[in-house]
Amino acid sequence: MLGFVIRSLIQSALTIFGVMLLTFLLFILAAGDVSAEYVGPQQGAAARHDWLARHGLDRPWYEQFASHLKNSVTFQGESYQTGESLTSIIAARAGYSLALTVPGLVLGWISAMVISCFVAYYRGTWVDRVGVLASVLGMCVPYLAYMIVGQWLVFNIYPPAAWGLRYRANIYLPIAISVIAGLGSSVRFYRTVILDQINQDYVRTARAKGAPLTTILFKHVIRNCMLPILTNLIMAIPFLIMGSLLLERFFGIPGLGDLLIGSIASRDVPIITGLTYLTALIYVTGLLITDMLYGVFDPRIRVGS
Repeated sequence: MLGFVIRSLIQSALTIFGVMLLTFLLFILAAGDVSAEYVGPQQGAAARHDWLARHGLDRPWYEQFASHLKNSVTFQGESYQTGESLTSIIAARAGYSLALTVPGLVLGWISAMVISCFVAYYRGTWVDRVGVLASVLGMCVPYLAYMIVGQWLVFNIYPPAAWGLRYRANIYLPIAISVIAGLGSSVRFYRTVILDQINQDYVRTARAKGAPLTTILFKHVIRNCMLPILTNLIMAIPFLIMGSLLLERFFGIPGLGDLLIGSIASRDVPIITGLTYLTALIYVTGLLITDMLYGVFDPRIRVGS
């Protein structure tokens, strides 16, 4: 098991390093001179040179890369626009993003699991057919359509709740959209996994012994489904983050997603690279936790490692 953990840690470190290398190439080397965004032409070439020197952008690329890694990993970057440190910006905005993404992830997963078990329990009936049809239709609707329709409905019912955070309850609409938009694909996936286990020999043996299907479903089948369920849950994290970018911008929520989109528009590179590193760190940590849980739910992994 120790070797398995060490390999996972090394892979995680290499993945994060690759992300930081790509962000350096895309947003620093390939982006060219960003000083024109912050130093007007009337200020002259000397002011632009001073600005580049102050932010270390006149140094050789390998020194810039070392500084880029250090500032990103330690969250010590400073915004080109405001001069604020990345840590203070994250501390001020992370709560809004967590209030949106965490309930969306938890409620979405619980709802998808409950519906999937219910549909799988009544497989082959009209409940199953309606559930599959609704899931496919839900997958066909674009994410943006959920946001537009949801905001339009709320705007016609109570306009102050359609944008911004004037009231605490304004966060409920984006959370509901996040949950509903992901239900279709999750229910379809979990239903397939559960039905695959229901057709296994151990389920037929348990039913032949008189065990009720509800006991088999919730006591045995779900446990044996945990590996693909955990994988699908962790793989949903980057899509959840991307969805929060759109939701925060669309509904006026001052979270990290809204900040990232605004920073890309203004070419605020330290904020872009710092938030990209944070996103990669969250995702890789989720994968690492999943690898550890694999060993809990499947002893064969512990033995094989």
